[in-house]
Amino acid sequence: MDTFLIDVPVPSMGATVSEFTLIDVLFAPGARIAKGQKIAEMESDKSAFDFEAPCDGTVVKVYGRAGDILSSGAPFLQIDTADESLRHLESKMARGPRLEAAAIGAPAVPQMAAVAAPPSQPAGLPWTPRAMKLAQEAGLDPATVTGISTTGPGGRVSGDDVTRYLAEQGSAKSKAPSTRAPAAAADFQVFDAETVCVAGIGYAVPDTVRPNSEIVKAFPHMTEAEIVKLTGIRERRFAADDESATRLASIAVGHALAQAGLRVNEIDGVIMATLLPDQPVPSAASGLAKHLGIKTALAFDLNAACAGWLYAMEVGRALIRCGTAKKLLVVTAELLSRITNPNDRSTAFLFGDGAGAAVLTDASGGHRLNHLHLSGDAAFFNAIQRTGGGALRPMPQANGDDLHHFYLKMDGAVVFKNAVIAFADRIEATLQRHRLTPDDVQWIVPHQANERILKAVSKRVGIPYEKFVVTIGKYGNTSAASISMALGWAVEEGIFRPGDRIICCAVGAGFTYAGGLLTW
Repeated sequence: MDTFLIDVPVPSMGATVSEFTLIDVLFAPGARIAKGQKIAEMESDKSAFDFEAPCDGTVVKVYGRAGDILSSGAPFLQIDTADESLRHLESKMARGPRLEAAAIGAPAVPQMAAVAAPPSQPAGLPWTPRAMKLAQEAGLDPATVTGISTTGPGGRVSGDDVTRYLAEQGSAKSKAPSTRAPAAAADFQVFDAETVCVAGIGYAVPDTVRPNSEIVKAFPHMTEAEIVKLTGIRERRFAADDESATRLASIAVGHALAQAGLRVNEIDGVIMATLLPDQPVPSAASGLAKHLGIKTALAFDLNAACAGWLYAMEVGRALIRCGTAKKLLVVTAELLSRITNPNDRSTAFLFGDGAGAAVLTDASGGHRLNHLHLSGDAAFFNAIQRTGGGALRPMPQANGDDLHHFYLKMDGAVVFKNAVIAFADRIEATLQRHRLTPDDVQWIVPHQANERILKAVSKRVGIPYEKFVVTIGKYGNTSAASISMALGWAVEEGIFRPGDRIICCAVGAGFTYAGGLLTW
């Protein structure tokens, strides 16, 4: 039976959804597929769905990899088929040599100049996403590579195999992976001598649990299951009306000091990362120092939204390395329930309250915080905002007509599409900087933005989701506090072991980016 090539487009989901994030692809070029079989998982900021094969045939090419943004109507994959009902999708590309069937479940392969595997290796040889990325960025066509080892799981070509191959071919100076944010990974230097000790980490949450069943009452057309599917959040904590961010922060500090074996009067600095202090003046850090009884210490606030705690950790690290301080508290407390609009479908389910703290010291040994990479992209300034409460609009009008300015607002589509790539870039930049492979990393502790985002990041960087410390299901998105809370929870659970390499990464309003390595 005669066959022909078709280019299957990304589906259309209506006028309001024009782009999708590719979460996973289940078939590699060369794989036989049957009509109706699940081929891929795609998501927008509003929905998640399975992409099914439109016909029987053989996958020839996949246009993209996990985490890529695909536009409706754009080519998604190419299939060799005999299904005449799809003749209108026939590809204009000339047919190449036919591929043999590959194993189902192999990783997706980005667009390639040729589709035939060389005769010296099995046709349709599976490559891990990282291996494909490294090869293409080195200017290699994976379909023409011969003599490469396959030490990855399931006989795949791994990233380590590609690195070894490039070294053997004298290509060690191949182009390094680029990052979306300024400063490419290749520009980094390893600052092993610039580490400081993380002597203790603690966290605290309010007592009041607010489950989805309470939030969904304002949205009669939504269900609790839908909230979980869209966000991964099942519940969050809300502070009581008389509870302050300072009090919550002090509890987290107490746990961190106990773990560090230090007394509060030994602290010579307090850095507070928050987007909503108890009051604008004096700083929340000064208020916390007063609450704790610290009389003489440097104290200031820092606002980098969800990336704030990592920003503050890097500032604290630098202050210790330059001799300004010896024992610092790096704290965050967010009471986002106070500025969340309960009637806004895009944000009502996301945010919760919590606090976290770390003790940084100049001691040798212990858990080591490496030089963190901080950056941003102001092009996305409007994606997440609270326009009220500042100098331009310090207080609501008497009639309350402008209260919407005092709630957090978010463009979910913009955030979702850019966060996946930004998170992945922070992780890959850290790997490059410290000359690590994904297998060298024991844990990823990300900002708890959205479980769907984190799963897409896992696929994109080739690090199993089981290595991600995820607490969003029970605490929601707590902005700057989320990484410190996740670390504190993991410490309490005892999941870290001496020597574990932990990559922390965050994307916040602004956009602000932060990421780096913590060695336990």
